[in-house]
Parts: sequence; C-alpha cells; structure tokens
Amino acid sequence: MRPAEDRPAPVPHLADLLREDEWQFAPELRANVPGAPGFAHHPLRRRVMYGATSLIVGLTCGFSNALLSANLPYLRGSLGLETYEIAWLPTVYLIMNCLGGGLLFKYRQQYGARSFAITFLLIQLAIIGAHLFVRELASAIIVRAASGVAATALTTLCIFYMLQAFPLEHRTRAMVLGVSIPQLGIPLARLLPLDELVLNKWDGLFLLEFGLSAISLACVLAFRLPPSHKEKVFEYRDFVSMAFYGIAVACFGAAMGMGPYLWWWDHYWIGWCLAASIPFFAISSTLELNRKVPLIDIRWLTAADLLRLAFVLIVTRMVLSEQATGAIGFLRQFGLVNENFFDLSLVIAICAFAGPVFAAALIKPDRIPAMVMVALLLVAMGSYLDSYSSNLTRAPQFYLTQGLIAFSTTFFLGPALLYGVTRVLTDGGQKLSSFVIMFSITQSMGSLVGNALVQTSQLLYQQDHYVRFVGLVSQMNPLVERKLAGTASAYSSIMTDPSQRAALAVQSLAQLVSTEANILAFNDTFRLISIIAFLAAMCVAGLVVYRVVIFHKGKLKA
Repeated sequence: MRPAEDRPAPVPHLADLLREDEWQFAPELRANVPGAPGFAHHPLRRRVMYGATSLIVGLTCGFSNALLSANLPYLRGSLGLETYEIAWLPTVYLIMNCLGGGLLFKYRQQYGARSFAITFLLIQLAIIGAHLFVRELASAIIVRAASGVAATALTTLCIFYMLQAFPLEHRTRAMVLGVSIPQLGIPLARLLPLDELVLNKWDGLFLLEFGLSAISLACVLAFRLPPSHKEKVFEYRDFVSMAFYGIAVACFGAAMGMGPYLWWWDHYWIGWCLAASIPFFAISSTLELNRKVPLIDIRWLTAADLLRLAFVLIVTRMVLSEQATGAIGFLRQFGLVNENFFDLSLVIAICAFAGPVFAAALIKPDRIPAMVMVALLLVAMGSYLDSYSSNLTRAPQFYLTQGLIAFSTTFFLGPALLYGVTRVLTDGGQKLSSFVIMFSITQSMGSLVGNALVQTSQLLYQQDHYVRFVGLVSQMNPLVERKLAGTASAYSSIMTDPSQRAALAVQSLAQLVSTEANILAFNDTFRLISIIAFLAAMCVAGLVVYRVVIFHKGKLKA
C-alpha cells in the first residue's frame, strides 16, 4: 500500500462543492438569521478577493437584464420580431425576479448560501447554452425567466461577498455597496460596442452573458463564504400560498409589461389579467394570515412604517424609469443609437458609480429618510429640466439631468434596503422573508409600472398634441401654404411631376407635425414624473417632520 503522501488527491464530488465548511464562530460573529454567512476577521488579501468577487457577481446580475434592455430595439429588428414580442423578454425577467424572493429565501435558509448560489448559476449556464443552439423566441423567454430567478440569488450573493470584504464595524456601508452594484448594469451595457453583441444574430450578447455567469461560478467555487447556520424551514403550505402569489404576480406583471405595446383596451386578456390578479393576491394573503409561521407576514407588512416604506420604494422605482424609457427614448426618436450618445452613457455610468460611494460614506440610520428625500428631489429636478427639450435637444443637453437621475438611482437603494433590514432585525429577524418579498415586489413591479406609466403617458400626450396640431394645420393658412411650397420646390431638381412634389411636401409636413407632437409629449411626461417625484419627496419630508414633533412631545412630557 502506497504512503498517504503518494496517493492522488481525491476528486471532489458535486456534493463536496455544495457543502459548506465547518467553522466555530464567536457569538458576536454569528449571523442573525439562518442562511446568511457568519463574519470573520479575514486578512487584507482575502478581503480584496471577496470584494472583487462581489463586483463580478453583481455585474453579472446587472448585465443579465441590462444587456437586453439597452439593445431591445436593435435586437427586435435583427430577429425579425414584433415590438410586443420582444417586450416579453424584459417583462418575463422582472416577473420571475419578483417571484424569486420568497421560496429562494427559504431555500437559502435550509440548504445554505453556497448551494443556493452554485445551483442557480449552473441552471442559468445550462439554459443559456441551450439557447445558443435553439435561437427561438420561446427559448429566449426561458433564458430571461432563468436569469430573473438567478438574479435574486446573485444579488444576495453580491451583498454577502461585499460584507466579507469589509470589517465588521463597516457592514452597513458594505450592504449599501453590495445592493447597488447590480444597478450599474444598465449604464455600463450602453457602453459596450454593438458590433460584438450582434455577432451571428446576437449570439454575442448571450455568449457575453454565458461568460460572465461562468466567471461568477468560478469565483464562487474558488472563494468560499463562511458557513451559514441552516434550519429546516420549508412547509408544504409555502408552495400552496406561493402558487397563488405567483399567478397573481404573473397576471399583473404581464398586463403591466404588455399594456403599453398592445394597448390597454385593445386586447381583452390584459383587463382579465389585471382583474384576476386581485383574487389571487387575496387568496394568497388569506392563506398566509392563517399560518403560525407565515412566509409573508401580512400583519407585519401592513404596519404603518412598512406601508410608508413600500410606498416610497415603489414610487421611487417608478420615477426612475424616466431615464431608461424617457430620455433614451427621446433620443432614439431622432434615429440615434447607443454609439451616437456614448458620451451621455459614460456620464450616466460615472454618476451611477458615484451614487453608492456617496451613500456608503454618508449612511447613518438617522440620515436614511433625508437621503431618500434628496434622491427624489434630484429626480424631480432632472425631470423638470428635461421637460424643456426641443427638436434641437441632443445628448449633450442631457448630461446634467441624466447624471442627476443616474446618481439618484444608485444613491437611494442601499439606504432604503438598510432601513428595512434594520426594522427586521429589530423584530428579531423572523420577518426577513416577508421583507424580501416586499422589496422584490416594489423593485420589479415598480419598474414595470414605471415603464408602463411613462410609455402610456407619452402615447396619450402625443395623440392629444397631434390632434391639436392637425386642427391648426390648414392649407388655407398662408404660413402652411408657404411651407408646402418651399418644401415642394426643394424637390424640383430631382422630381419633375408637380403633383408628386406636392404629395411629398404634404408627407414631410405630416412627419414634422408628428415629430413635434412627440417632443411635446415627452416634455409632458417628464413634467409628470417631476411632479410625482416632488410629491413623494414632500411625503418623506412630512414623515420626518412628524417624527421630530412626536419625539419632542415625548421629551416635554418626560
């Protein structure tokens, strides 16, 4: 028999890769909730590696939807799809991202963070790899669904790795940075060269996503997190209530995502989906109310402070849609593509990077409401300035306003999440699954509702302005007649038929009217977003003043 030192190292099995190490934690270093890794005093080199892994995992999570959303118009044309067909991809992603919060949270509590991360990264890699060979809309939708679920796991993993990269006394700053990294996906996605992504009918996009997922998996396998405390938490009632909850979210999300494209009252199924979501939500809530250990604690979530938090989160996510749908959509109506406003995307990316850095530097529990209020006011200011756009407005005119909104996007999220987690831990940590589900709803469904609001408002405003302009444009008007004559004469060198020149002049005028109506519609939409953001900021300010008054009254009575 050979000596032990001469024997080959045993080949690790998959179970060994998923298994966590056994550590002995000091009481103050143990995690407060099951499924979360404990803390350890790592050397500097290991902290750097944990921070780099957090950055890679977070950007993989952010790119999973950002690469597609930033290139959606070009992807539609390349694949020969209708607008409403390609719109299913981001819609399905957000629906599944919302659904990933509940059961996946319990999966992590029962099987640990390592199994949680590796399992869903492997699933995502397998589905993306299969799509590269199938290349159909159905397979693309399945990839988006898998990416939406995996994004929930990756966001959590990004936070866990960032927490290990910082000393224990700075874990609040680490949490702010960790939750903000995935938000950088959209600004960075617009900086990527389009030629490489469109390789072989957009295989380049999916290959990039596949490569990032593979690198993230390698990092997770190479750099283990400290082990987490695990408990058996799954109950059969979880699956029953989540089934009704999932149907409700799917119905509501599908209606919100497809309503602006198919138009709300042109297809009956949109209204039926909105209507069906209400009883399914009610059934899920009723089932949870009658459980001793609910997955979604309805009574806890309906507390006054949590309802206010949910309202602020969803409104903030809605108004932040101004950037992705509003300003970028405004530039695209002039035929501009990502490469034409590269400088604007670079400004947006820099400001988006600055947001979490400033938030981490300033974060304190008593500053959170003020930080959220500042983010809302910056969005209100940026949107209001955008509402004075014209047909001469191009990317340079958006540098300041979109920079402010990009900063706000990443500045508000960390403090808002920290407020909710602090509230959970104050109550003993047992309600964390409820908060995770609430946070997922406000972010995913808030994005869908925000996009639907911006697109629907813009279309309604455009129709109103177009009808008004058409009523004002008459060939009896000398100015209109002069415009038509001047346009017709411009074609005289290439066209001899007067009737054809006149027809082209009328067509050119109609296109000009449509463009001007569209510009005014975008301005009205920007103004609407500004008003909503300002009112939300005033609500937060009112709550702060109310708390100060109550605090001083309590001191006077004492």
